[in-house]
Amino acid sequence: MLLPPIGHAQGTALMPRYDRLSILVSLVLFGLMVSHVVELPTRTVSFVALGVPTTIYLSGRWFVGALLVAMTGAGADSIVRSHPLARDAGWAYGLTLWALPCALVLFAFIALPSSPSLSFWLGGLAMTGLLLSLTVIAQYRTVDPEGPGDDMAGWGLSLAVYASVFVFCTLIYEARARSLLSATAVFLLGSGLAAELLRPRTPASAVKRTWLYSVIVGLVLGEVAWALNHLSLGEVGSGVFFLLVFYVMSGLARQHLRGRLAPTVIVEFIVVSILGLGLVYIL
Repeated sequence: MLLPPIGHAQGTALMPRYDRLSILVSLVLFGLMVSHVVELPTRTVSFVALGVPTTIYLSGRWFVGALLVAMTGAGADSIVRSHPLARDAGWAYGLTLWALPCALVLFAFIALPSSPSLSFWLGGLAMTGLLLSLTVIAQYRTVDPEGPGDDMAGWGLSLAVYASVFVFCTLIYEARARSLLSATAVFLLGSGLAAELLRPRTPASAVKRTWLYSVIVGLVLGEVAWALNHLSLGEVGSGVFFLLVFYVMSGLARQHLRGRLAPTVIVEFIVVSILGLGLVYIL
């Protein structure tokens, strides 16, 4: 089916502004290329937190990465809130849109330099642009729960959120950083990605409860990260355990916020938890 011109009201409701989306993707890809070829100096920041000496290495490349992530979140927020139903949405709703696009760009920023060849690097760059475009379009479509493709877009975003939790929590656990840093990173990651899952079905809905439950999910994940730093789980096993905790906590919160938390749903999550723990034990 052919879409009407983007300037028409119907076309604007169905799809985001292609000009804004193309500018965002182009800037992100350009930033990823610059970060790959330009060498910038590194600075060291040392401090004592909770009685523990801590050192953080701040490279110029990571400064570029931080700018890319911030630009991605702001750009996705601007594009999705151009939807007719989201134009009056507040900043709290807009922040729920940040985590997933930012996670995608951050993963590309980390992974692309490890490409074994130029062809793999270019392919990864192209895949990043494609996935970022699909993510923003899916977020745009879920603004209207009655719109076409809402269910498929929501399913795709949920799958991307779970994949992001698994990948980033595994990477953070592998780094074996101090608990203050790793638990804080997992808390921020979990809170932001939970907000994507718990985002209200309509922008007009209140988002205070969304962020309350999202922060609770993030806090639980942060506590799990703090505890796992004292254990010796395998890399895959740790990722599965983080994903299991996130899935159960965010799933229960989602069902509660939508008024569907029944005893059968609780039993379902208990069964999933038992099976998941069995899988972690095997791994």
